[in-house]
Amino acid sequence: MRHAALWLPALVIVVTSLVLTDYCRQLLNDAKQAAPGALDGFTLSFVLGGFVLASAALVMVQASRIASRVEGPERRLIQALRRMRGGDLSFRVHLRRGDPLTAVARECNELLDWLNANPPAGARVGGDIVDVAHEQLEEVAP
Repeated sequence: MRHAALWLPALVIVVTSLVLTDYCRQLLNDAKQAAPGALDGFTLSFVLGGFVLASAALVMVQASRIASRVEGPERRLIQALRRMRGGDLSFRVHLRRGDPLTAVARECNELLDWLNANPPAGARVGGDIVDVAHEQLEEVAP
């Protein structure tokens, strides 16, 4: 379904572009021969409306995909900052490969490293920080 939401508007854009190109070619040929246009204004309006609607659908699908790709990393970074503000410094910020905001996550991890080396009063430091992703991989490996 997700792929159809992306490819269907793109396909409609291509088809309507081809129809518009053919329509314009017919108009130019009719103008050269001084003949009235074969297609009426309704057909042109219908094809142009389809093109505009398909373009808008494609833009909305792409915008929602980009927003969802940013939302997950943003939520993880907010949770990490809340934990840091609460005094918990015994964790690492992990984002998926290719996620946006990885530079911010790297900076948060460097800040956590510095805070673990120079802990403020009352902070729970992580001298025994374990990378959960690597620990889980070791458990799965035979």
